[in-house]
Amino acid sequence: MNHSLVFVIAPSACLPQEEASWDDLQTAQRQGPGGAFALRLFTAAGAAADELAQLPWEGSLEPQGSGPPRRLICDAVVPQFDPRSNAIGVYQRNAEAGTYRCVDRFPLTEASNETCWFYPTHDGSFLSWERALSVGLEPGVVAAEAQAQSPTDYDRGQLKLLWSLLADDVSLTCVGLTYGGQRIEWPRAHSRPEPMATWSLFTVDTQADVALTVEASQTVFHNA
Repeated sequence: MNHSLVFVIAPSACLPQEEASWDDLQTAQRQGPGGAFALRLFTAAGAAADELAQLPWEGSLEPQGSGPPRRLICDAVVPQFDPRSNAIGVYQRNAEAGTYRCVDRFPLTEASNETCWFYPTHDGSFLSWERALSVGLEPGVVAAEAQAQSPTDYDRGQLKLLWSLLADDVSLTCVGLTYGGQRIEWPRAHSRPEPMATWSLFTVDTQADVALTVEASQTVFHNA
C-alpha cells in the first residue's frame, strides 16, 4: 500500500505501538468494528403505510409508472465505529522499509467532533430502508480522489469524528472520520447482510412543532 497515512480503529490494546507491517495493521483492524448498517432513503410522495410490508428486502424500488417518482437520495453503508469502545491508531508509511510507524494513538472519544449533513435535507414524505451487516474492514485511508488535498505531515487537530442525523433518527450517529477535511475510507474486506430489513415511512415538516413524524415501520424478511 502506498498511502502516506493509514488509520486503524480497534480497541487500544490491539493497536501496534511502534513499527508495523501492513499485515499487522490489517490484523489490528479486524479486531475493530464488525458491524455496520446499510441505509437508503427515497422520496415518497403519495406512499401509504400499508405498502411497507410489500416492499423488497434488498432495498430496491421499481419505478411507480404514472405515480409520483420515488427518487433515491441516500445510499450509504455506515460502520458502527462505537467511539466509547475503540481507539484510533495513525501510521505513517516508511517507503524504504516497507513498514508503518505509529505517529499517534488515542481513544476515539478524545477526537474532535464535527456535525455534518443529515438526510433528508428538505421537507416532505420519505421512505427509509435499513439493514444490518456483518463486516470486516481494511485499515482506513484518505479517499483516493482527495489524497492530493490531504496534509502530508500528521496533525491530530486535522482528524475529525463526524456525527449526523440520518433518516428518522432522533439522536446523532457517528458516520465516519475526516482528515484535513477529506473523507477517510474504510474498504470492506467482506460483508454479510442480516436476513431482514426495516422500511419506515416518515415526514419532515420544519414548520411544525414536531418536525419529524414516523408514520409507520415494517420489518421484512429474506425469503430465500
